[in-house]
Amino acid sequence: MHLIVFTSPREGMDAEYNTWYEEVHIPDMLAIPGVESCNRLRAEPFGGQAPEFAYLADYVIDGDIGAVMKEIKARSADGRMRLSPAIDPAAMKMTVWQSN
Repeated sequence: MHLIVFTSPREGMDAEYNTWYEEVHIPDMLAIPGVESCNRLRAEPFGGQAPEFAYLADYVIDGDIGAVMKEIKARSADGRMRLSPAIDPAAMKMTVWQSN
């Protein structure tokens, strides 16, 4: 199973956003039981259109996605997992994918 997270930094905060994502957020996510790995991609403009989101993170989930999502919510609520002020909360979307 894959948890795909689309995000964008706030205007002018790319460096701070990427440092937080790589050094804080990914390790926080990988500490959650069932989150096996993360691969990040940066969007590139194509066909004259700007992408809707700047980045995509693909978290490989081994186990119950419901339990992982519950743990993400719990850790966010109690402060063990914090969002950076550099992330644009209006430009975030999570989806779950499964291999065919």
